[in-house]
Amino acid sequence: MKAWIKRHLSHPGRAVLVVVGVSFLAACATVGTSVTSKEWKSNATPQSQGIVKEVDGKRIQQRYAFGGFGTDNFEQWPTFAAGSPAYFPPKIGVMPKDIKGDPKKGHALLKLGSKGPCVACHLIPDATVWPAGNVGPDLRTIGSRGISDDFLYQAIYDPRVLYGPDAPMAPFGASGMWTPEEIVHAVAYLQTLKGDPPGVPEEVTKDPEWNPFTRQIIRPAYGDPRDPIANPGLGLAESLAVPRWSKIGPKGQSCASCHGPITAADDKRTIGVIAPMVGVATQYPKWMPQYSRMMSIEDYLAVHTPETTGDAMPSQEDENMSMAILVKMQSNGMPYQLALNDRNVKAAIARGEEMFNRRVGQRGQACANCHTDRGGGRKFLGGRFLADVEKDTMINHPYWRTAWQRLIDIRIRFQWCMTPLRTNMLPGDSPEYADLETFIVSKQTKRGDQMDVPRLSH
Repeated sequence: MKAWIKRHLSHPGRAVLVVVGVSFLAACATVGTSVTSKEWKSNATPQSQGIVKEVDGKRIQQRYAFGGFGTDNFEQWPTFAAGSPAYFPPKIGVMPKDIKGDPKKGHALLKLGSKGPCVACHLIPDATVWPAGNVGPDLRTIGSRGISDDFLYQAIYDPRVLYGPDAPMAPFGASGMWTPEEIVHAVAYLQTLKGDPPGVPEEVTKDPEWNPFTRQIIRPAYGDPRDPIANPGLGLAESLAVPRWSKIGPKGQSCASCHGPITAADDKRTIGVIAPMVGVATQYPKWMPQYSRMMSIEDYLAVHTPETTGDAMPSQEDENMSMAILVKMQSNGMPYQLALNDRNVKAAIARGEEMFNRRVGQRGQACANCHTDRGGGRKFLGGRFLADVEKDTMINHPYWRTAWQRLIDIRIRFQWCMTPLRTNMLPGDSPEYADLETFIVSKQTKRGDQMDVPRLSH
């Protein structure tokens, strides 16, 4: 154990790269290709660019006004930006001996949202926690296991010291999210959780939906996604994208000028048929040599539309996402066909995989901590059933999010994930997010997952 700790505590950091509204595609040394470093100026809507600025003497990061994004600025912590520093190495915590733990305070801390909340991942014997999660171990009888206070303290302070660098739980103490006194209170509470008989979790409710181990795994249906009454996203796409397709722009061209007209649909797969577009969307994200980067449909629309028609179509804007829906619906029911043998795509997949496993933010957690079987994959984070990148289709966007009453694309979803990790988001059309999307879609391509846009999601 001491040798392991010494080896991992000696890992050096790297220089910080501050990103303000602009993202950078760094030189790639991946085997098989080389990408020249190139600055990318964001074409996303202003609220998607994540601009860091000073307001009333306080530095904030500009974010969306929906979904609880807020304006907290975490620029001192690692992000997905190319060149961002590595997260700090594991740290040993020493439990203070001059503080008496208060189980009542510890119980409250485990339920406090600003401190995790721990109960999103761990079960405790408290029926007021609803809905409970099971990403982490069941804690209902942890006090019967004979675990020392010092061990429990270290597990909260920085679990990587005990369980290795891939430990999915955040280092709450080492990162400063929890004070030493708070951890002592939490340890005191955990030691009170006894089983009767020892080792058997206490039953606090007979409702199987409370317990994530007995809860039915049902992906909720919010109506027929091809019904414009049930799915506002479909109606928005029809009202925005369909007329825009044939609209002549300042340059005397429309989408239809090059790609043909929209004809009536004969089934519910699409709101209109564009024959040359059938199957096209399954090939994205796609390497675009003229921009030296991978691009999603949404990324490409943001630059291609003004170049050809003269009209703007910023990414993460409703019109952009609606047009992406119109194009992607032409491929509904068809399997993803990412160009897996292309050297530039292979390099992007490698970069995306590194990001998927990269610890970011003050919490120091990665996508992999929620979306693989090494972490929360196919378990409950509170009431949310987490997808597993190796088994589940994670990208079929844009879709209508009922909780926010608006369209979102996968980049908005990436950005939203950054908030609980306490890290700054990148611009929605950043090259880094395109690489991360490419990695995920590569999994969907290998499995033969089919395109299905737009969906409904809570």
